[in-house]
Amino acid sequence: MTRHRSNPRMKDRNKHGKRVKRDFVKMLLAVEEWNDMEDNVLLKMLERKHEVKEQKRAAARNRKCRQRRSWAAFQDNLTDRQFRRYFRMERECFDYLCQRIIENVGERDFKSEDYLRDFSNGDANVVDSDQLHQTNILHAHEKTTGGFVSGEVKLALTLRLLAGGSYMDLALLFDVGFSTAYEIFHKVIKDWILDDRLVKINCIDYCEDKERMRKVALDFSNASKRVINGCIGAIDGWVVKIRKPSMKRDLKNKSDPSTYFSRKGFYGINVQAIVDKKKRIIYRNIINRGAEHDSTAFKNSAFYKWLMDNWKKLADEGLYFIGDSAYAIRSFLVTPFDNAVHGTAEDNYNFFHSSSRIVVECAFGEIDLRWGILWSPLRFSLKHNVNVIDACMRLHNFIVDWREEKAAASSSDMEMSIFDEDHRRFMAVYPSIDNIGVHGGEEDVRLDANGNRLSGGRPSKLVTEVRKLGCNIRQTLCDDIARKKLIRPPVNWFRSNNRVLDSR
Repeated sequence: MTRHRSNPRMKDRNKHGKRVKRDFVKMLLAVEEWNDMEDNVLLKMLERKHEVKEQKRAAARNRKCRQRRSWAAFQDNLTDRQFRRYFRMERECFDYLCQRIIENVGERDFKSEDYLRDFSNGDANVVDSDQLHQTNILHAHEKTTGGFVSGEVKLALTLRLLAGGSYMDLALLFDVGFSTAYEIFHKVIKDWILDDRLVKINCIDYCEDKERMRKVALDFSNASKRVINGCIGAIDGWVVKIRKPSMKRDLKNKSDPSTYFSRKGFYGINVQAIVDKKKRIIYRNIINRGAEHDSTAFKNSAFYKWLMDNWKKLADEGLYFIGDSAYAIRSFLVTPFDNAVHGTAEDNYNFFHSSSRIVVECAFGEIDLRWGILWSPLRFSLKHNVNVIDACMRLHNFIVDWREEKAAASSSDMEMSIFDEDHRRFMAVYPSIDNIGVHGGEEDVRLDANGNRLSGGRPSKLVTEVRKLGCNIRQTLCDDIARKKLIRPPVNWFRSNNRVLDSR
């Protein structure tokens, strides 16, 4: 039996087939329309890209070509005093720094003006086979578009930024791009200044060098009328201001930015440093958060753990470091007496101890006054902030070595006068800065979340032993001062012309 076309089931099937064909046709039309739209969008994007490219080419053709001043011509216009104030070191010290960097990284990486000039003249000792195709290297240090920036200009720009200069002013002064200025700054710090071949700071190596420790101990002894004998360095903490760390970029969502907020009322990095009598940095630790106590920051360092493991080496030689009351007394770290009464033997010892320890405060002050970038909060990432602080300390050591070996008396007089001017300018900008004291050197200080002192558990046998030996060393020094009848000098009221001192 055959089905008739008027059958209801056949009619429904025919309607469904026609609807499917109609939807399929609409879909094909939509796809074609979408392809046309996509082609139009791509065409417009290509046209816009070509238009922008042509605009850049036109701007490049119409660009005014300026000639960059050479470093030799720039520094010839500066007096010795102006050069020292601009770049925070003397002209001869700057030349010696360039020479040391060239010895470390090579002429090809440094690219001094003499090197570029010899290359343009076809010196066979300079030209390499793979550089022959670089025709833009000829007089490249004198071009503001393309080419190279000479090593002297890179180093001068970095020193001026560390001294507190503006990157916008320096970009115009040295004819470099705004973004290029900071690229040069971070590259010079990372590749040139933080190179251990230039300046190396390693306190463990220092503690292994007995001859060097004896020289430092002799300097402290001579400066303290031979009562602080055996001191090989002074330790203290220094909080460097920084911008509030970023949770995502700096802390990787692993810690709270409030841990960097110091008791002084700003975000900072706690820097632990040890210096010798000539203000040379022999140890630094720049990874501590601003809210950490000095004693905690030092205890968490690898150098403290090394001292706890090797304290007998220093004790057998009669050597130790000195620190303020923020630190716990140990055989290798002697602190002052707490709550000493004026006029007693303990107070006299505290005076000579403080007179020897103040050298670390002077070192911090010199670094802070010399490098003006530290006057305001550092605004880089935490990694770059640490590099900047480390660069300031290494350059400080470089200048101390230069001052000790080659500087003359006249240059020292100019150095002091310039520091006096910088100090007056600094205090005019920050008149409310003062030192906030800390207490507790007899034992470790631990604080809870609210800042209250915690009562620690029973100390280990090793801690008890080194603490007892440290107290014995301190008492021996105190008895020696009393036996020599040395006392704290009386207060000179005529020198205290702007504040009232209480000598009680």
